[in-house]
Parts: sequence; C-alpha cells; structure tokens
Amino acid sequence: MQSVSVEIGHRAERLLYDYAAAVDTGDLAGLRGLITDDVVIEQNGKSDFGAEEFIGVYRAFIDSPVEFSRHAISNVRVVQGEGGRVHVDAYFEATVCAPGSNQRIYGRYADVYIEREGTLLIDRKGISVDRMIDLPAGEVEYQPY
Repeated sequence: MQSVSVEIGHRAERLLYDYAAAVDTGDLAGLRGLITDDVVIEQNGKSDFGAEEFIGVYRAFIDSPVEFSRHAISNVRVVQGEGGRVHVDAYFEATVCAPGSNQRIYGRYADVYIEREGTLLIDRKGISVDRMIDLPAGEVEYQPY
C-alpha cells in the first residue's frame, strides 16, 4: 500500500466524520448516501452484506432505547490500496446514553472506501469493539454554573 494525496486523505477523513455524524443524528438517508450498493459491514466477526443490511444495523440502533450517541474519532490513517480502493483505519470512542444508563465504547474502524462517479463511498465498514465501560446515569439538562 502507498500514500494517498492530501486531497484523497481529506476526503476519506471527511467521509468518516460524515458517517459518525449520520449515526449520531439517526440520519438513515444520509447514511445511505455514504455507502455502495454492495457494502459490507463487519462487526466483531459478524458480516452483513448489502445496503439494506447495512442500514438495518443502524435502524435497529435508532429504534433502541438509546437517547443519543456521540462518536469521537482519532488516529485516522489513510493509505492507497489496489484497484483504486482507499483503506482507512481509525480509533473511535462512542458515548451512548439510554434511560438510566450510559456506556462508553472504545474501538477501531478498518474501512475500505471506493470512488464511484466522482464520490468517495464506504465499500466495507469494519468495526471492532475493544472495550465497553458502563457509566452511571447522567443528567439530561445542563445546569449552568
């Protein structure tokens, strides 16, 4: 694998951030616009194939009791693969809040992006969870100092 141009690196990073924002806001239509029709999503050894299966993973998350989530992404590494593919690895930390409980999830992404008609899209979404930490329930409303 070889280095990518600054422009491709920026576009790949932007795609990763757009994915996280769509997950956090429950924007299924936005997520659909970020993936190929034959996308693969792999989560800790389980694989689902195709756009409908991919969206189904996030629909289940949105339909769950989760009130909100926030993803923070770091250590983004982008390299050129074969056949025009772009490999993107990153760390993520997700805070997931539901009634009566909160969780912090630490993990890694190992994604493959591909250019289709001038747009960089997710062709493979690899998610590995390294650790989940249960946190006490928090306050819904901010209390100013």
